[in-house]
Amino acid sequence: MNKITVIGVGNLGSCVAYEIANRGLAEELVLVDVYRELAEGNAADIEQSLAFRNNVKVFPGDYSDADGSDVIVVTAGKPRTPDVKSRMELLDVNRRIIKDVASNLRKIKGDFVIITLTNPVDIMNFLMWKYTGFDRSKVIGSAGMLDSSRFRGALSKKFNVPVLDVNAYVIGEHGENQVPVFSRVKVRGKKKTFTAKEQDEIMNELRNSALNVISKKGATIFAPSNNTANLVQAVIRNEDRMLICSAILKGEYRTKDVSIGVPVIIGRCGVEKILEWELKDKEEKAFLKGAEEIKKATAELSNS
Repeated sequence: MNKITVIGVGNLGSCVAYEIANRGLAEELVLVDVYRELAEGNAADIEQSLAFRNNVKVFPGDYSDADGSDVIVVTAGKPRTPDVKSRMELLDVNRRIIKDVASNLRKIKGDFVIITLTNPVDIMNFLMWKYTGFDRSKVIGSAGMLDSSRFRGALSKKFNVPVLDVNAYVIGEHGENQVPVFSRVKVRGKKKTFTAKEQDEIMNELRNSALNVISKKGATIFAPSNNTANLVQAVIRNEDRMLICSAILKGEYRTKDVSIGVPVIIGRCGVEKILEWELKDKEEKAFLKGAEEIKKATAELSNS
């Protein structure tokens, strides 16, 4: 019997939970939140949506109810709001939240995979791994497929083709230093080349895509939820599927002691394998720059 727990069921977490339930990825789905009534309301709402769909049991709970989970999704964290004066202030708030969550996860019985969504996801996933002490294969950040979906969307518009005819990925930092891998782009099975100007235009579109949504509705919800559910599905159904995830590196891509977006094979045990793609010089430099920025921010956070 598959069991999944979602910790933090606000706008994003509740949508992730709904997508998991709607797909029937687990027989039991536990919702945990510091606001118990929010978890209760979302559990009832999701369960009522399934009456003509499947038999998933959805219920609110606490950390002890997560015993025996196969996957635990963590969205708990504070979003950027006007009262947060600096990026480091936000980082420190979420660091403390992740540290608290991790301390509770260490007490949970069973062999489970953790999927981190709390932003900035690369740093928070690294801290989740550090604080739990779990094997690096079991702690995964969900972000790279979201960036990749936006990349595919931009290319779909540029070449005027259906988005499913585009094969393209974004690796690296989930942020300013993201790396669209232009050297591997294929449209309808054929490799494409890009001028420097075209790359800059697409990069600008990617950087603005999330902000455009946030400015209009306050947050990105459906896209990260769907991509996270794909990741959960790959674990639960042991799909051995290639996905871009924030993974803990130990020498891959000439870097270590950092969590950053890379292509991985996802299966029942989490990260089954990290794939090392051959990158162009510009892509590799951008990737390593992102890794160093993540390391720097993590170090500053540790010293704050």
